[in-house]
Amino acid sequence: MPGTVELRNVIVRLRYFTLGPVSTVFEHETYNVILGPTGSGKSTLLKTIAGIHRVNEGSVVIDGVDVTRDPPEARNVSYVPQGYAIFDHMTVYENIEYGLRFRGVPRQERRRLVMEIAKDLGIDYLLDRRAINLSGGEQQRVALARALVIKPKVLLLDEPLSMLDRETRDRIMLILRELPGRYGITVVHVTHDWDEAYSLADRVYVMSVGKIIEEGEPEQVFNRPRSVFTARFLGFQNIIRGIARGDLVIINNEVELSINGNADGEVYVCIRPEWIRVMPYGGIDVKNQNVLMGVVNEVIRSRIGYQLSVSVSKDLVLTALSATAFKPGDKVLLVIPRESIHVIGVNNAVKM
Repeated sequence: MPGTVELRNVIVRLRYFTLGPVSTVFEHETYNVILGPTGSGKSTLLKTIAGIHRVNEGSVVIDGVDVTRDPPEARNVSYVPQGYAIFDHMTVYENIEYGLRFRGVPRQERRRLVMEIAKDLGIDYLLDRRAINLSGGEQQRVALARALVIKPKVLLLDEPLSMLDRETRDRIMLILRELPGRYGITVVHVTHDWDEAYSLADRVYVMSVGKIIEEGEPEQVFNRPRSVFTARFLGFQNIIRGIARGDLVIINNEVELSINGNADGEVYVCIRPEWIRVMPYGGIDVKNQNVLMGVVNEVIRSRIGYQLSVSVSKDLVLTALSATAFKPGDKVLLVIPRESIHVIGVNNAVKM
């Protein structure tokens, strides 16, 4: 299919790092986000698709054609690096036009294409301005215009929002999300920001030590990950080992939690802090939910409320979010809906 990117057992050996083996597919007209910590290989993977890094084993296939040995300029791929790589000494017009000039597009056609993409991205009023005088958001849109004007099949974005303030970032995200459908391209976007990935992605890929360890739709990856590494990286601060017996999990031989479905044997119990409701200690009537009594150890104020560290037993401490400002020493009840408890079998868990 046009614009589909397929990696087949790709291995790239660099001096201090090895990528792969990686086998995956980025479908046509989809927005794909690669997540992972610093040093996991995200940018290396992007540069491998672009042709900047040489493949030692395996193949890169774009649009059904093996481009493994093709140079970057022959792949019909646009790559926007983290720093945008805008030419400061050129005007905005000259920056956007650069790739077209390199390809020998006639002057009149170049002008038509530059004006078209500049208007599309709302930067036509900047065309005569020197790039050195642009704001971060303006630079990002110029970088996108330069990448899109050559009509690539694939757009590769390396941390495209990391240098922007929150307001500008939110505006650029609206532009990014429309790119696959608006321009008929496949987008592969690298980041370590969860919110960015969840908002933009049709499909999320999680990387660790040079490999893709998990991929899927955002809802599945963020809320029902298959690996402990993914759970920990994506904010499951409560990851506890226990023993599953049917629809119950026993932790430390003293705490029982009801779960949806059935499991058997050793498991990791994964619960996001925001899935736990914190209530003052007292009698309540809650059905189909787990209720644990605990004592508040620590309170950390955050933008979205208060993060509490709560001792449930001698060896079990849970992290929860609360809109109420409890104090250390307060007795509380932790209400955990059974459907909010995610279980990963120990034998199936990728821990990395």
